[in-house]
Amino acid sequence: MLGSYRVVYNQTLALKQEAYELNKTNLSLCDLSKYFHGTMLKDEKYSWLKKQNTKVMKQAIRQMLTAYDNFFKLHKGFPKFKSKKDKQSALFSLEAISKKNTFETKHISLIKSLKNIKFRCSDLYFKRLQTYKDSIRSATLTKTKSGNYFLSILMDIPQNEFVKFKNTNKQIGIDLGIKDFVITSDGEVFENKHLFEKQERKLKRLQRQLSRKQKGSNNRNKQRIRIAKVFERITNQKENYIHSVVNELLTYYDTIYMEDLNVSGMMKNHSLAKPIQEVGFYRFKSVLQSKVLANDKQVVFIDRFYPSSKTCSCCGYKKKDLKLTDRFWACPKCNIKHDRDINAARNILIEGQRVLCG
Repeated sequence: MLGSYRVVYNQTLALKQEAYELNKTNLSLCDLSKYFHGTMLKDEKYSWLKKQNTKVMKQAIRQMLTAYDNFFKLHKGFPKFKSKKDKQSALFSLEAISKKNTFETKHISLIKSLKNIKFRCSDLYFKRLQTYKDSIRSATLTKTKSGNYFLSILMDIPQNEFVKFKNTNKQIGIDLGIKDFVITSDGEVFENKHLFEKQERKLKRLQRQLSRKQKGSNNRNKQRIRIAKVFERITNQKENYIHSVVNELLTYYDTIYMEDLNVSGMMKNHSLAKPIQEVGFYRFKSVLQSKVLANDKQVVFIDRFYPSSKTCSCCGYKKKDLKLTDRFWACPKCNIKHDRDINAARNILIEGQRVLCG
């Protein structure tokens, strides 16, 4: 199924690119569907596609067109051809999901070739699945590089189902860093776990072993999967930690102020790119925004150029010659000694309150 989905995606992407390069023709969903039904399904080379669910295969075309549109409208990366060595996924629309699912047990049926599949999930998710089974809109089957399979189910669920945190009427400013991950204006510090760094030696050893394996061999493929599992473990640990930090903040605060960091711009600095990617600034921002929206709380962004580190949070004095290596500094005007990051978080709180009040 996933291999067929990948082939349809790649073939229609190639056709769309070729048509545009030859005569500037922009092929539509209708054009590509005709190519799929009229050419691919009749070609002996793709005879095995006839065994696949055509509704699912057409989703591959839609997914490719969405990626194409996102490149022009949202300035995202240009669509790439999918490889069987990379993560693979297939979208099942409502029409391609079996209507016989009762979810009395942890089993699901999608199309004829994917029936009664056993799955694992939390008790909370399973209860939601049982309660809102008639509100399922689509499902996405994903195979990771390590060979694990995941099914993501999209459902219409009332907003109050996601309310997890009570209102506290409290506010906090936070500063994101590399030495420490999140620093609050109250002086609380969430450490940088250095998850990748802890596994770096193991990864280098596994990658050296991979380089000695014969290309195309089963041993090389097994070694590639071992490496993928390490990367997935790091990703999962980072994801869990980010959620735990966000949950901790939203448990005690209703309004969170932070700098509107230009993460993509920061990644262009080669000395900072690796540690920034390791801590996950962009993912933290995304999770925080999602959870404040679901819990009737708010995150307020201040200008990224605001000198939060260089300004004394007590008297407002600006130390223009403050260096990145200066972790502590004393204000020459009021003689207060500052921890660079805590001082920045306090200034973010002050500036954020000013912005919010207008």
